[in-house]
Amino acid sequence: MRALILGSSGQLGWQCIRDLPGYGVSVRGVDRRVLDVSKGNASDWLQRLQRELEAFKPHWVVNALAYTAVDRAEDEPSLARQVNGEFPRVLAKAVERFLPGCQLLHCSTDYVFDGLASEAYREADQTKPLSVYGQSKLLGEDAVLAETDRSWVLRFSWVVGEHGQNFAKTIIRLACERDQLRVVGDQYGVPSPTSFLVREFVRLMRHPQAAELDRPNPAQRCFHVVPSGETNWHRYAQLCIATAQDHTLFRTKLKAMPDNVIRIETKDYPTKARRPQNARLNCDAWCAFHQISSLPDWLQETRTVLKNIVNQGYRT
Repeated sequence: MRALILGSSGQLGWQCIRDLPGYGVSVRGVDRRVLDVSKGNASDWLQRLQRELEAFKPHWVVNALAYTAVDRAEDEPSLARQVNGEFPRVLAKAVERFLPGCQLLHCSTDYVFDGLASEAYREADQTKPLSVYGQSKLLGEDAVLAETDRSWVLRFSWVVGEHGQNFAKTIIRLACERDQLRVVGDQYGVPSPTSFLVREFVRLMRHPQAAELDRPNPAQRCFHVVPSGETNWHRYAQLCIATAQDHTLFRTKLKAMPDNVIRIETKDYPTKARRPQNARLNCDAWCAFHQISSLPDWLQETRTVLKNIVNQGYRT
């Protein structure tokens, strides 16, 4: 099996490049040096995609390419929509036109919801993004599902990995610089480690009917995929610091301990882009599709990636 990974220098794309070969998947990465979708136009992107698809002939294309600067997107809405909304449409058209039989796996986010629901969101719940970033990601979802029946949209929350920038690395760095941290505690969700996500990608790629299923209804090709359980940013920050505290590299560097993380509310930490207060995603449909009872616990999955981060000294 072959997989073309778009956004291969980002934290999720990097994990795909590193881990997929271990599952018997040959990979080819496409990063900004090969395809910079912040520049050019649809015609340029289509030509470049045609060359990549016809040269590698992948069975799967994983679109981990995204504009992820949530607050900056409020000042750069056109660029966010270009990368997250317009490019996925071109990508889906390219897959449909140039490589019959190839499947497209498109990565999305909990930000497509407003976060006001009291329960974990299901795939069929109404989308209502609060931010430019969320709006742009919803445009991308709709585009890939509409342009080809060979597309799959997977939504995650709070992505964290060994490579690239993320909340965990920021918290550990700040804990080494400050005696006390203030972290929002009324926004709920679950960290999605990139290693966990790649394993779930493989689960889909290996599904005995994934490439043959007749699913013309876009709603049947959109799934939520996060570990089991839930937490909030405050408790997550405490876990990050506690993990670093157990490592000899950080034992003398840390200034703020888990008890020095002060819980605050969203209103006490205003940001340019509004965040969903409820980022919980219900994964029952994904489990049913794969005939599994549940997904791994978030704490176990997150502890593993946090240990890897502190072993590396939280470098990117």
